[in-house]
Amino acid sequence: MEQDIKIGIIGGSGIYNLEGMKEIKRISFNTKQGKPSDKIIIGKYANKMVAFLPRHGFNHSIPPHEIPYEANIAAFKKIGVSCIISTSMCGSINLKIKPGDLVFPDQFINFTHSRKEFSKNIDGIIHIPMASPYCSELNKIFYKYAKSMKMSAHRKKTVVVIQGPRYSTKAESKWFSFQGWDIINMTQYPECYFARRMKIHYGTIGLITDYDAGLNGKLKWTDRDAKKIMTIFNNNVKKANSLIFQVIKNFPDKFICDCCEYLTKSYYK
Repeated sequence: MEQDIKIGIIGGSGIYNLEGMKEIKRISFNTKQGKPSDKIIIGKYANKMVAFLPRHGFNHSIPPHEIPYEANIAAFKKIGVSCIISTSMCGSINLKIKPGDLVFPDQFINFTHSRKEFSKNIDGIIHIPMASPYCSELNKIFYKYAKSMKMSAHRKKTVVVIQGPRYSTKAESKWFSFQGWDIINMTQYPECYFARRMKIHYGTIGLITDYDAGLNGKLKWTDRDAKKIMTIFNNNVKKANSLIFQVIKNFPDKFICDCCEYLTKSYYK
């Protein structure tokens, strides 16, 4: 496998390739944890080797609750990836976070169910600390370059992960907002957990498309607002692409971050 591939990109909805990256080849293989969502693109940008995988498949054929999260991370691990940059389209449950903004969460709240969370095929029975689930260094890098590119960005926020593929009711959305949480998404868990379990740095670029159902009178997914939201959605794809390339171009050789101690230890039962 490609031992010099350190950076892995997981593309969320609308991001099925990285425009500007020189594609070298596409590889398909199985892991002990199963088959990934699709083939992995191996490419090069700014003299750095990069692996790209669309979370939902290239044809967006896999719903959130059926994504092979463990196999996706295991595939990246198999080819030598040590840092994952994830992108996720999200709704806002915080009025200070507007459609078109970027959010780099440092916490998640899991409201999913029946998703595979554990396999003995990795390295035995392990209890993994998840107090700080996202890589603080990746978040700093995202924020630094987003601001340098004049993008409206937020960090140290909490993402609520719901089961999907349905959206929240107004009551659910209001409750999430009342708790002081910030954005809502369907795919951050257990992806984030498996990255930690497999000792890979993980950070997310949350791309805000609309306000969730419980924020009355604000832009949300309705027939009336659909055209506006799709425009924001498409602009978010462009922002993510630009930010990812800026991050890759300036990617550090080594990381010093909070999650390093978790990635270098094993926590056995």
